[in-house]
Amino acid sequence: MAGTWTTQNKRRPGAYINTVGASQPKADTSLGRTLLVSDVTLNWGSKGIIELNSNSDFKALLGEPLNTPELGALRETLKGALTVLFLNNNDGDKATIANVALPWTFTAKYPGTKGNDLHVSVVKDPNDNTRITVSTIYETEVVDQQVIRTTTANGLKSNEYIDVNFTTNEVPGVDDKPATNKLEVLANSTTYDLAGGTTKPVEITELLNDVLETAQFNVVTAAGFEPKNNIHQLIATAVQRLRDEEGYKVRAVVPVYEGGYDYNYEGISVVANGVVLEDGTQIDTTTAAGYFAGISSATDASKSLTYSEYPGAVSTNPSLNNESTIKALNDGCIVFTAKRGGRVVIEQDINSLTTFSDKKPKDFSKNRIIRTLDQIATDSEEAFEDMFIGKVNNDSTGRDLFKANRVSYMSNLMKTGIIADFDSSDLTVEPGNDKDSILVNVAVTPVDSMEKLYMTIVVE
Repeated sequence: MAGTWTTQNKRRPGAYINTVGASQPKADTSLGRTLLVSDVTLNWGSKGIIELNSNSDFKALLGEPLNTPELGALRETLKGALTVLFLNNNDGDKATIANVALPWTFTAKYPGTKGNDLHVSVVKDPNDNTRITVSTIYETEVVDQQVIRTTTANGLKSNEYIDVNFTTNEVPGVDDKPATNKLEVLANSTTYDLAGGTTKPVEITELLNDVLETAQFNVVTAAGFEPKNNIHQLIATAVQRLRDEEGYKVRAVVPVYEGGYDYNYEGISVVANGVVLEDGTQIDTTTAAGYFAGISSATDASKSLTYSEYPGAVSTNPSLNNESTIKALNDGCIVFTAKRGGRVVIEQDINSLTTFSDKKPKDFSKNRIIRTLDQIATDSEEAFEDMFIGKVNNDSTGRDLFKANRVSYMSNLMKTGIIADFDSSDLTVEPGNDKDSILVNVAVTPVDSMEKLYMTIVVE
């Protein structure tokens, strides 16, 4: 348990870390994990989170190949993310087949009407009547094939589409021929259709609340949902609560909605436009939000996404002129900009924070700065929980040990160009108000990336 603090009055053991105009929050240790809330009913797949990467078997897990139009938001998110936690709302009944002529029952791996597109083909070898080929067919494609013998029916295994349950290989009513089994008397070639699969999707928000509390991710988005859908605001509100009240420094990416909610928060990035891909595909704003969410989750504190290229994009959708671009940036929006040579870049890696104060200076509007602060806080919490909490005395020696640990950590960040000008005197560890608490103050200077060149050429 962790979070932020106002007074030293916490009941639960943990690390409570504030970020004000000079240092410290918390993110995830493993980069590249994007939580994508699905906007489509797939009629297949497990309910809840399905963990995907670019090498996943999408047809087996989602019922569709990745290039299907329904999976556009997922496709764009995977262009940047290392892992997508795909939140699927599929539920219902599983398709099945139980035929007395077979020594097995077959049940679809997941609920949904697409289970009714599954078929099982049982074919005898014309040259060897004891050799049986059992094929699982999804729609018209053979997705699994196994060879067994008439005497080894119980060796048929489940696959990524169906679960196999061995029942009995005995032929009912045949007592005078003990060797006779169902497969011996089966026709040479028979196909069985699974049936009874139904889709009863659950409300996505019912799944979302639990996942936000329990899943490990860096960035969350509902890319694909219409910009006016209130799920974007729901996610943004949840992220702000997770960051400010629970110390879980995740971030959210949402599409812009004219006249909609003003997020004005360092943990929320708002995407202002989409792109056009090389093949002419129009990627709208909400789908492009998936790409920015994915690449944001996979980018560490040593890098900025300013002027990074959108893979495969050749133009923007819609295109913003100079005035509109400046307005969008001033409003705290991510803007995709077309450059010469047919490439599209992220204009500036910023978030939606536009109101600044001593506790939240202008630097907090830069995503690289936020990633740095989040990383420091998360790593500090993990170090405290893994090596100190409940293990080290809260005396001068113990506090010196924690300080030495954090000074070493900060020094490494400085060596890698994430922070600058750090000195051991910038970090203090003092006794807290209670005997079991410590008070840590640290001053850091996050490093930003070059973004503006002001140059004068003098002709003599």
